[in-house]
Amino acid sequence: MDDYQKLVAKALVSVDEILPWDLEEEIEQNSDLILLDIREQAEFEMMHIKDALHVARGVLEGACVWNYDDTIPQLAEARNQNIVLICRSGNRSVLAALTMRQMGFENVRSLKLGIKGWNDNDLEMLNIKNDIVDIDEADKWLNQAVAEEKLQPNLSV
Repeated sequence: MDDYQKLVAKALVSVDEILPWDLEEEIEQNSDLILLDIREQAEFEMMHIKDALHVARGVLEGACVWNYDDTIPQLAEARNQNIVLICRSGNRSVLAALTMRQMGFENVRSLKLGIKGWNDNDLEMLNIKNDIVDIDEADKWLNQAVAEEKLQPNLSV
């Protein structure tokens, strides 16, 4: 297990997760639910869950509190509200949920399996133009292999 996965595993001790099919049901039943997509802007524009609020992970802390340029009032006043964090695979969202818990947010969870799991369960996503994203096209992008230059070098040669 690499250091990133260790960090996520440690965070999961304090962070609850919700599965895509359970979140779909909860969206239908809970109008106060905040879906908080923390992926980068380009990722969000390509595909996201309907009505998700976008705040890139890099500005999350400032978006959650008052008196910052990054403040998102809907988040700053939502310390007791039900919030589900969303990323591509469910790792970044676990770490972001832990951060929000440390900042005093009481009801934050992470979408287990992320947008990838949402798509794998054939659940609808929209692009920035509010067009429905083709599931097969999304699947191609979400399942891209890691570029070779980003793989750990084989030093045993």
